[in-house]
Amino acid sequence: MKIYWHGKTCFELVNNEKNQEPVSIVIDPIDKTYPKKDTNVLLLSHALEYNKKEKPFVISAAGEYEVKDIFFQAIPTKEGGLIFIIKFDNVKICHVGNIEANELGEAALKELGRIDVLFIGAGDEDKTKIIKQLEPSIIIPMDYDNVELFLKRLAEKHIDPVDYYKIQKRNFDAMEEAEIIVLNKK
Repeated sequence: MKIYWHGKTCFELVNNEKNQEPVSIVIDPIDKTYPKKDTNVLLLSHALEYNKKEKPFVISAAGEYEVKDIFFQAIPTKEGGLIFIIKFDNVKICHVGNIEANELGEAALKELGRIDVLFIGAGDEDKTKIIKQLEPSIIIPMDYDNVELFLKRLAEKHIDPVDYYKIQKRNFDAMEEAEIIVLNKK
């Protein structure tokens, strides 16, 4: 699965492996042009206008869902938004949306469990405590103007951005420390 960042909290996940049916997932579109014709699943962490001409499977309420052998869980936040968990091929992705809290409560931590890939806000609000609580294998910052402040908070130097991140089947448990992936805006 490839991950593309479209700015703010908007990501596109595209699974086009040769042995699987293609699946396109869009999280939090930033404008009304999404979803596009090839979008299968649309995840909305907060109320949002979107292109209703297209008919993807829309997840905008708390609950558990399954679409094309991919499992989704939408967990409500105190602010009224949603945290998304996406599970496929033994990989667990978490998109925390526009969460305002700087740390998660015990109930949320228990429900989220172990995270392989974490999409987390990297703007003015310091979210490093959430990162430490979840201990993800891969951290992908989102919703920022300057990623250097986020990297500084995590005691990291400059990281060259990439156009996309491809999740490969590997053992995330074997990773000794989290890897930070900075994506170019598509």
